[in-house]
Amino acid sequence: MSVKLSPRDTFLVVLLVCILGIVAWYFLYYQSRNQEISDAQFNLDTRNATLLTYRSAQSALPALRTEVAGLQVQRDAFFQALPQTANIGSVIAAIRQTVAVASGELNSVTVSTAATPGLPTGVRPIGLNLTVSARFQPTFQMLRSLETMSRFSNVSNVSLALPAPDSTDPKLNTNMLLTVYTFDPSQAGLSATPGAPAAAPSAPATTPGGVR
Repeated sequence: MSVKLSPRDTFLVVLLVCILGIVAWYFLYYQSRNQEISDAQFNLDTRNATLLTYRSAQSALPALRTEVAGLQVQRDAFFQALPQTANIGSVIAAIRQTVAVASGELNSVTVSTAATPGLPTGVRPIGLNLTVSARFQPTFQMLRSLETMSRFSNVSNVSLALPAPDSTDPKLNTNMLLTVYTFDPSQAGLSATPGAPAAAPSAPATTPGGVR
């Protein structure tokens, strides 16, 4: 039995089929393709941002190289300003002269290896234990002179011993722990300056004059 549709019913059926087809196309094709396009645009924007970052870093590279070269020059100048480890004897002589200028008496010096982590390669700290006799004002003057001695020394500990109070300005027996930062070219992989010994001497034993 055949059913004959009226033109109006045929139009409605065709319209429904078209609507269903459009809905299916939207959800099955258009929406997925639109999501793919959005993802591709996001990836493109991310890569463009990364490219801009790389280009900015590349443009800043010459200035960075210049800055690094300047820092290397400053580092080399700093190393040259430090006394060489092999010449620690001249540092002790300078300390003795500083104490003498301040009207003090250097009774003994003990040389040891100081442990200071985080220093640049080639910088070697050396500990000096000084025993000094002087009155209060010369002692204070020695402390200031030793702590600012060419900016390569640091007084880490000071202990004062007061003798019998037989005067208003007695002599103080002072024990100072001083760290001297030196430069060892052999540890830094550099050649030593002409005329300087190649290696640092070990801590000497007791010698005349109270220096150990």
